Amino acid sequence: MICAGLSTAQTAPATDEQIWTEFESFSQKLTPQAPGATAGMRARYLEALKANGVPQAEAVRRYDQINTLRRASVEREKVYWDASFKSGGGPSAPLRLLQEALYKVKPGRALDAGMGRGRNTIYLASTGWEATGYDMSADALKVAQGEAAKAGMKITTVEAKHEDFAFGEDQWDLIVCAYCYMQPSDARWPPVFLKALRKGGLVVFQTSVGGQPSWSGLSENWKGFHILRMEDLDAGVVDNDWAPSRSYRTVALVVRKE
Repeated sequence: MICAGLSTAQTAPATDEQIWTEFESFSQKLTPQAPGATAGMRARYLEALKANGVPQAEAVRRYDQINTLRRASVEREKVYWDASFKSGGGPSAPLRLLQEALYKVKPGRALDAGMGRGRNTIYLASTGWEATGYDMSADALKVAQGEAAKAGMKITTVEAKHEDFAFGEDQWDLIVCAYCYMQPSDARWPPVFLKALRKGGLVVFQTSVGGQPSWSGLSENWKGFHILRMEDLDAGVVDNDWAPSRSYRTVALVVRKE
């Protein structure tokens, strides 16, 4: 469905402010896809611009600029991901690293940080875990709950940013971080996870990274854990998950609280 709510067509190039204001309107009024369906947010946005008389070249330029403008703040990222998740953006299959890490692991309480549409949360619930996930996008959580209901699974969802979520102490047997805007080199998170996990609890962490990681730096950052798996994967090696891994290196990490 084409989304109404875009501004009157402009044949001249729009300013950054106009582009972002227009995109916010698009995101707010975008019709969510049914659980399990996908439409492609980029295609929907370009189609809506075209319906308002915006030339194809200018429409593409505006979309490309959105990918720069959204990085200006967490609030803008939320707007972007609301539109993406309403359109069914992102992979649907659970993270392969997660499936491999949990082989023969007894289910317990799991937390999916930045859960998006809930692919990993729902997978965990389907394999016997008590699964909770959080995300800053309320629209993502609605999609996740819809997909969980469709699959006959019960999950708990919380609207929160990383900095606001209450991780607690000795609460979780597993924390998953899959392409969730955390970096394994960020020193803020290992102490939080260490405190939040029960003894023997796991962290499964995979994301794309901008440059070659420092193994000594990563090992130092996660020194409170026993490292079970740490991989630096070349661009394109991970071709079954989020698109950035096709263009950038990927770090895969599995650690355990002793």
